[in-house]
Formats: sequence, C-alpha cells, structure tokens
Amino acid sequence: MVAWIIYFREAAEYNREYIKLYIETGARLGVDVRLIIAEDLKFGVKNNSYFILYRNEEIAYPDFAICRAIYPLMTRQLELMGIKVYNNSFVAEICNDKARTYQYLARTGIAMADTEFYKSFQLDDVLSDLNEARVIKAVGGHGGNQVFLVDPAVEDKEIAETKKALSGSDLVVQPKIGNRNQDLRVYVIGKEIIAAVLRTARQGFKSNYSLGGEVALYELSKEEKELVKLIIDQFDFGLVGIDFIVADDGRLIFNEIEDVVGARMLYKCSDINIAEKYLRYIIDNLKA
Repeated sequence: MVAWIIYFREAAEYNREYIKLYIETGARLGVDVRLIIAEDLKFGVKNNSYFILYRNEEIAYPDFAICRAIYPLMTRQLELMGIKVYNNSFVAEICNDKARTYQYLARTGIAMADTEFYKSFQLDDVLSDLNEARVIKAVGGHGGNQVFLVDPAVEDKEIAETKKALSGSDLVVQPKIGNRNQDLRVYVIGKEIIAAVLRTARQGFKSNYSLGGEVALYELSKEEKELVKLIIDQFDFGLVGIDFIVADDGRLIFNEIEDVVGARMLYKCSDINIAEKYLRYIIDNLKA
C-alpha cells in the first residue's frame, strides 16, 4: 500500500521528525509513506480531463493521501481523480475558514462567541468603529497567528501593526471571552476522541503551545464529550483538533477546528502515537 503525505516545502522542513515518524510507522504497518511537496505538484484540466504531475512528470497514484497542506483545491483535485484524501476536501474547505466554520456549526446550537464576518477591504471600518476591545482574527489564520486583541484606546502604532498583519485577509470579530486565558484542544480521529489537552497562556491571551503556552492532559466530562461528539457528527473527519475557549465558569466555548492539526503538545504530555493511530484508522477505513 502506498500513501502520500503532502506538505508545503517550508512546513516539511519544520516537521521533518513528524514526517519521519509517519514513514517509519507506515513501514511497520505495510504502508509505503512518501513525502510529496505541494509546490512540486502541477494539476488542472487538460483535454477535458483532470491531470496531475509531480516535478513535471507523471506519477503513479497512491492508495491514499494524507494532506498536511492547507490547499482545499488540490485536495478536491485528488478526490476527483479517485484518490482518497484525509482530511477530505469538505473538511479542508470549511475548517480552514473560521467564518465558514462558525456559520456551518451555528445550526447545532453549540456555545460559541458572537461573531461578525467581514471582507478584507472592511478592516479600516472595523477598526474605526470599535468602541470597546475586540478579538479580530484572519479567517485563515493558524497557530495563534493573525489573532489580535484590539483595544480602541491603544496607541495608533498598535492599530497600524494590526492593520499590516491583517491586510488582505477576510476577518471575524468577536468579544474576548473571560480572563482565564485557557483553551482546550480535543484530538479526534474519525469518530473517536483520542485525547484532550488544556493550554494556559503564560502571558497575553493566546495559549497556543507554539507561542509558549503551558500544556497538560485533560479528562473530559460526560457533558463535554457529548459536546465534542455533536461537532464530530457534522463532519467526516480524518484527524483534526477541535478547540474550545475555557470560560471563567469552566464552560467550553467552541473556537475553531484545526484541519492540519499539530501534535507537538500531545507528544509533550502523553505517550500517544497519533501517527500510528491515524494510519491504523485509515487502513481500516479503506477496508470498510
């Protein structure tokens, strides 16, 4: 069995140990995992048919692909060519856009922050209309990047820096929830909850592990598991991270879903081999 694991070049270098883990784990499970660099793929439509080339040459199709690049168009192309992709293009299209994620999940009635959606050209109006502090996020931001707590009372320099960082991005605007500066990431494979990790900010309001947040395993209550499962039921997930903000009263407020979810903090605080669990899930899923 052959699998592609797809990364953009820069991310592949940053995640080389994680990729090595997939390759070594795949070998034990009878899967030949091959790294594919997204920038080296050329695809489209030719003579009314789909085509894909790798480094300008034809390439044998894999039995499946694990897409670790945020590139929904490419994911959809692979699917149209008969290649099973994890995560699928629907997950990639919805979950890599915060506005679309909130819009899609609002029908479930889960608790989430009041959220306003804006196009990129409305950024100046959004900032000039603020009368109290608001969290402003780029819809496609990840890892805590392009997330700002903007206070209209701050100096013009901070506003200018926010404008520069968010320029060209569509936006969501929300109130800041509570003062605990904690969030919870729930790792999910398929329909199964694998683990939950509580992140606490050391400074500021962003608790991402990559930004220095403290992490610890967290035991979900029965009610919290039901909340997570309600979200799981809306999708056909491969591997994702479902993130919640922890309110001052301890309630979980839905925040976002990470399609290309990182696993560093899970390995930091547990002995769970998420790569092996994911590959075993995919193998079983393909058989089914």
